[in-house]
Amino acid sequence: MTTVSTTLPPRWRWPLRIALALSGWLALAATLTLPDGGAPRLLIICVFLLLCPGFAATRWARPTPWQERGWPFVVETAFLAVALSLCLGVLVVEAFYLSETFTTTRVITTLAAMTSLLALLPTPGSRRPRPRPTAPDDAPPAPGTRPAPATDTPHAPGATAPAAPGRPPARPRGSGPPSDRVVVAVVGAGPYGLAAACHLQAARVRLRVFGETMESWRAHMPDGMLLRTVPAASAIASPRHGYALADFRAARGLRGSDDHRPVPLAEYIDYGRWFQEHLVPELEPRRVRRIRAAEGGFRLLLDSGEEPLAASVVLATGAVPYAYVPRVLRACVEEGLASHTSRHRDLRRFTGERVAVLGAGQSALECATLLHEARARPTVVARTPVVVFDSPPRNGAGDRSRLPGPGSPLGSGRPLLSAVSRSGTVYRRLPAPLRMELLRAVPRPSGAWWLKERAAGRFPVLCGRTLLAAEPGYGVVRLRLLDEHGRPEDIVVDHVLAATGYRVDLRRLDLLDPDLRQSLRVFAGAPVLTSGFESSMPGLYFTGLAAAPSFGPLLRFVTGTGFAARRLTAAVTAGKRR
Repeated sequence: MTTVSTTLPPRWRWPLRIALALSGWLALAATLTLPDGGAPRLLIICVFLLLCPGFAATRWARPTPWQERGWPFVVETAFLAVALSLCLGVLVVEAFYLSETFTTTRVITTLAAMTSLLALLPTPGSRRPRPRPTAPDDAPPAPGTRPAPATDTPHAPGATAPAAPGRPPARPRGSGPPSDRVVVAVVGAGPYGLAAACHLQAARVRLRVFGETMESWRAHMPDGMLLRTVPAASAIASPRHGYALADFRAARGLRGSDDHRPVPLAEYIDYGRWFQEHLVPELEPRRVRRIRAAEGGFRLLLDSGEEPLAASVVLATGAVPYAYVPRVLRACVEEGLASHTSRHRDLRRFTGERVAVLGAGQSALECATLLHEARARPTVVARTPVVVFDSPPRNGAGDRSRLPGPGSPLGSGRPLLSAVSRSGTVYRRLPAPLRMELLRAVPRPSGAWWLKERAAGRFPVLCGRTLLAAEPGYGVVRLRLLDEHGRPEDIVVDHVLAATGYRVDLRRLDLLDPDLRQSLRVFAGAPVLTSGFESSMPGLYFTGLAAAPSFGPLLRFVTGTGFAARRLTAAVTAGKRR
């Protein structure tokens, strides 16, 4: 089959980049000089807003040169450019709108400057060497066979490829003692681990699954908690029908999947156990202490002393390892006067105490509510100018995971941002800074709709506050704050609860051997993943929160288990890197 080449001659590349950089300023000139409502002005502005910022950004989303690409690649890139242009336009418009300084001229000027920078600055991959031409021996492997590891230079039969500086030597996939070797080891038995395990089993992959069922949910969530997501969006993904949360409720004789009835934590933990007993019965309740690279795969050290060898490892360790506490609270943490909300199962220990809860999201508002109901004295300290609650879900049950508005797993938010965040394939191709910004912006900090009646007016809420310092002393903490008008304010509390969420940082994942951890490619502390959730170390996969910086906010919620499990299973069974 003939492939149409889209390779541009070198002499045309710089002129096109310069034209792209000047497009925004042409649109700005049209805005200032052409009459309002005129067709030429509208045409120039619309073409710029819909295409140019996105095409400039695709140089960063696809930093490798366009070599011998076909027309499907061109069409895909065009769609990506339109999506990126819309995203950038919405972000800029929203920033000016929220600051009450919105004008068309300011928006176009900002986008023109961004387009010029994206078009003219060299991308991180612009100096990469050209890929090696495909040799006749590089034909696809026969069905059912595993391809040989790829190398950058040919070697004589029996020769060993030199290891890259700073990383372990290449691991032959098929070596290692067959007696203790498994194909895949799944580490973690929460929703993402269970979903990956049952999908891999359905694909007839030989595997072992390690972990305590729903351990993070049992040990690190407060008693009395209710799930923020609606029941229809809280099901663990399964390749077989009949294992959703509604099916569990029907089997136990509980009330149906009414979206107006939030899911209690205890009920959800029971659902996870029920799911595991039916679909992953071979789960081994053992803790994995350390994972290190070894010849033939990865060596796992279990708490029982066993050290099985696995060709591939799927890490579904959940969010707890990445609990984020602001640096300003470190001295208080060392003295036991501050902690992350994930450290407390029973909030009744704070009865009678003054507790400052940092944050404006569901975790902060629900913890403050539970503290108030436990007769503690909570005070919410939030950077946002106001605390908001989501709107109630629409009447009736349904798959709210497909709706970007109220009732979706991302909470009530702007439809465009929610849609971009859900599209993991497109999201992964966005520039890394834009991905991280969207991950922080979606969803906005808010409380669940059912929490408003229990929380509103029950305890003090200090909005628009910036935490400057936390001074421990004599068993209390003095918080030095700055209000929205720049005026200093101090409060004294007995304990500080940081409901500040989770930030992926592989340096804090002690489960991985230090040498293995340092060999991984990361951005902003998160692993760089392929479209099949595989890291830069072949055979090591990440799913759940650790994959959210690559695939979007959907991976922060249980409703993302289906997307992650299907893609991961396809990559593992293909037996090669994406």
